[in-house]
Amino acid sequence: MRRTGRFRTTLSSKVAVALSGLGLAGFVVFHMLGNLQVFEGPGAYNKYAAFLREMPMVLWTVRLGLLTVAVVHIVRAIQLALRNRRARPVAYTVRAYRVASLASRTMALTGSLLLLFIVFHLLHLSADLVDSSFHDHVDERGHADVFSKVIHAFHNPLYVLLYCAGQLVLGMHLSHAISGSLQTLGFEHAVRNRVFKAVGPSVALFVMLGNLVIILAVFFGLVRT
Repeated sequence: MRRTGRFRTTLSSKVAVALSGLGLAGFVVFHMLGNLQVFEGPGAYNKYAAFLREMPMVLWTVRLGLLTVAVVHIVRAIQLALRNRRARPVAYTVRAYRVASLASRTMALTGSLLLLFIVFHLLHLSADLVDSSFHDHVDERGHADVFSKVIHAFHNPLYVLLYCAGQLVLGMHLSHAISGSLQTLGFEHAVRNRVFKAVGPSVALFVMLGNLVIILAVFFGLVRT
């Protein structure tokens, strides 16, 4: 009976991690696509940012929803990791990784680094606590000048390195997280698993390249004020 209860608890945790992970991955894709509007110039990009800010109820509902999903994802993932460790208290003398990819073996590390990067990103470009140079700037239409803030940020080589490193970590984490989540929700099936294994790396590469293109285009002067 106790073993059945543990199995159900583990299964529910896996499902919670999978669903919350896919929800967060969906937001990351949407966020990247929205940021690609930087290539349309300051008018379009600042209008996009203003559109999000002009609906405070919707914006804060989404923010609180994302925060809730993120907390569920982190807490449940930690619980699973601790439960797996307790189930195997004696470490292997030799670890032979025949099937597991690098991304799957480093999920705890990339997840921790990704959390730190997200906190930095919010403090930097959302809260303006890292760099407040463009905190009160507005464009000719009276919109917050988010475009100039991004251009200013990615002219700094240090920030470019930090954000590029963050994208690599994000790509590694998404690669296994999406495939693993789909496999968890789809349960074991040979054909579906082959498809799921390809989806994760594909989405991760799409997001990573999209974000890197923005960062590097600004840094090399292809996008400018």
